[in-house]
Amino acid sequence: MLTSLAVDYHHADVATREGFHLTDVRLTRMYESCADDIVHEILLIATCNRTELYAWIDTDDREVVDRAVSRLARRWGSTKTRSEALLDTARRRYGIDVARHALRVAAGLESQVLGDGQILGQMRSAYRRATELGRIGPVLHRLFEAALHTGKRVQSETLLSAGRASVGAEAAALASARFGNLAHARVVVVGCGKTGGRAARQLDKLGARDIVLINRTPRRADDLAHALKGRRAPIEALHLELAMADVAIVATGADTPLVEAEQLAACRASCGSTGYPLLMLDLGLPRNIESEAAALEGVTIVDLDTLHPPIVAAQEQRRSAIPVAEAIVADELRRFADWSAESSARRAIRPLHDALSQLCAREVAFVLGDEGAVAAAAAAERAADRIVAKLLARPMSAFRARAARGEPVDDLATALDALFAAGVVSGAVS
Repeated sequence: MLTSLAVDYHHADVATREGFHLTDVRLTRMYESCADDIVHEILLIATCNRTELYAWIDTDDREVVDRAVSRLARRWGSTKTRSEALLDTARRRYGIDVARHALRVAAGLESQVLGDGQILGQMRSAYRRATELGRIGPVLHRLFEAALHTGKRVQSETLLSAGRASVGAEAAALASARFGNLAHARVVVVGCGKTGGRAARQLDKLGARDIVLINRTPRRADDLAHALKGRRAPIEALHLELAMADVAIVATGADTPLVEAEQLAACRASCGSTGYPLLMLDLGLPRNIESEAAALEGVTIVDLDTLHPPIVAAQEQRRSAIPVAEAIVADELRRFADWSAESSARRAIRPLHDALSQLCAREVAFVLGDEGAVAAAAAAERAADRIVAKLLARPMSAFRARAARGEPVDDLATALDALFAAGVVSGAVS
């Protein structure tokens, strides 16, 4: 059964989300520790607004599935207390609801910024990582191929991603709206990845002329500074640059806050900027700015949750594209459901198929005798395939219909396995 656990902005604030956020190191540990006789496939997605676990559990028994999900939650939460909190917080989905959600996420319909163009790339990276680590099998492979295809269709066939469509760009727009004319502002962008890069480019478009770029990897900051005619500053000068700034956007993948309240206060005092307005937008998850910094005189901090209302207002221009995007999701979901029903039917009927194939091949070979052994074997195989296909046409159709209705097929598959296991067939014809 397909299943998922999700912690996202719909039902968890930024403080809750950062508690369950999976860093690169924790992601790798999760993949390494989740080998299980029941959990055959797993994929994890961690972004600023969501952390999600997708799994294929090789049973339709809901109790067994829930026990497997609890084991996964223990590995995710790492302690009993955190695991229990995770299970209380996370949204669980099963079966076709998992597929529908994955397709909607890829389409940008579940993003904090409607039509967010970054989510598709984040899903692609998560899919690639799980594949490289050998944790993807046929079901999640098919699901995420469908999800990525859905996202591409929505981007190319609708206007859902028109205009600003990223947290970084919306943060820049909010900075402009709150500060006013950015041409006279000193702006610092900390973190020059996708989010920070988009924020910096949008700030440039909105008129900012004094842009300072800070990144742990100098080359990336140098490239962005050159493109925007800005200036790169070393990471060691972070607090000093912030003390002299009017606006700062901080968007890094750091596990702990980069901006420390005490250091920022000391630098503002030494620069004589204590009390001057400093607007800081924290786009990190976990948050990149110590919460104590909000108590400093003149400092205002906007985090991902605070950013949400302006984002909602900016999404109105893209709402007209929702019906078309929803139709694309429904179309791709039908395709996945058809494949899933066919796959479930094939898995369920496999014991009977294998038993009949062995029986037919032996009987046809017996009738043909020993003359022309190679030709007889080939003829036997062809005849067996045709006979089995005809015999199984009606059972296969019944299994497919049952799977398509969402009804479990495990009980029938178990019965077939018991009745037509290889040993039983061998004994019957010996």
